[in-house]
Amino acid sequence: MSRADEYRYQIERERKQELNRQRVRDTTRPFLERYRRVLNDVRGQGLEGVVAEEFRELSIQLDNMEALLDADPFIVRERSRALGGRFHALPRFARERQRSHQEAERAAAEAFRKAQQEEAERKNQLKAELETAWRKGLTGWSTPVALNAAFGEIQELRKQLLCKPPGEISTGDIEAALREVQARYEEKAARQLEEIKALAHQEGVVDALALQREQLAEEAKNASGEAGSKLREALAHATGLTPKKQAEVLNDIAQEQDEAAVDESQRREVVRAVYQSLQKAGFAVDAPERFASDARDEVLIRARRPAGAQADFRVNLSGHLSYKFHQYKGKTCEKDVAPVMATLQQAYGISLSDKRVIWVNPDDKDQDERPYPDAVQERNK
Repeated sequence: MSRADEYRYQIERERKQELNRQRVRDTTRPFLERYRRVLNDVRGQGLEGVVAEEFRELSIQLDNMEALLDADPFIVRERSRALGGRFHALPRFARERQRSHQEAERAAAEAFRKAQQEEAERKNQLKAELETAWRKGLTGWSTPVALNAAFGEIQELRKQLLCKPPGEISTGDIEAALREVQARYEEKAARQLEEIKALAHQEGVVDALALQREQLAEEAKNASGEAGSKLREALAHATGLTPKKQAEVLNDIAQEQDEAAVDESQRREVVRAVYQSLQKAGFAVDAPERFASDARDEVLIRARRPAGAQADFRVNLSGHLSYKFHQYKGKTCEKDVAPVMATLQQAYGISLSDKRVIWVNPDDKDQDERPYPDAVQERNK
């Protein structure tokens, strides 16, 4: 007796989900490691305090992502993609802000030094309360950048206010005038800071995309055949696109790679289970062979009985498993099929559905069991 059937296979849902989660963990972890190095470099250069708020927020985000990676890598991957530009922009942003502060502080120190010299010459002409009000109005600015930018206008205002006869100016006039100047220049400094931050973020996004391209390029390098060619073509197509469009294309490519990797992992699980099930059933089993071309991609597991009965299992990448038990005498074929399929499903958790009978020869009475044919002969058919 001989028969051949085909099923759709699927490993246990939890196992497939874990394979998918592991794939996302493996591809996301290098980004988290890169982000940690960025934060450590910023701290090591003494720039943490320059961008304290941004650094603190990104540190908290990274701590959360690292803690959550094992439990929910999908959420971590999405957060990583959303925050990648900010992490990569942080060193540039910190250095630029430090440089801006240092230049402003130096300029302000020099200007105030000169102003103090002038104040010393006029000190006897100013009332103590007006001088106190003036100095108070110059404290509490949010950034030295704004104060330095406003210095020329402040000096001109000083001439207009403090050079008046004491009875024509009050401390309230001085405080109100300085508050108005402070508000205008701090708003301007805030806009400039946002522009610096936005530019640094744009450059950071480019760096994050470069890292993602490198990761995919390494996978393309290790891939062979049509899959490798398609991946390389897709990466080449992504080159030159705008950062936003490039991110969309690279994320789509990464998703396809994730799905392909999980499909291949699932097939390996099924091949291993078939191999071990046949061994447990007493078959002599050859090493699995893979046959890949544009038309097919399947793994053949061939097993045999000493008297010549043979079982061929084929597992393809699209989720189909087929088998052929042949060269049996009488109805002994059914006795071999049943335990192998039972072990495959019960011991290894392989779910089989949509069974389709390809052919059955119920009783080959004129065909005795014969020796197992050479594998090369089978491949050359």
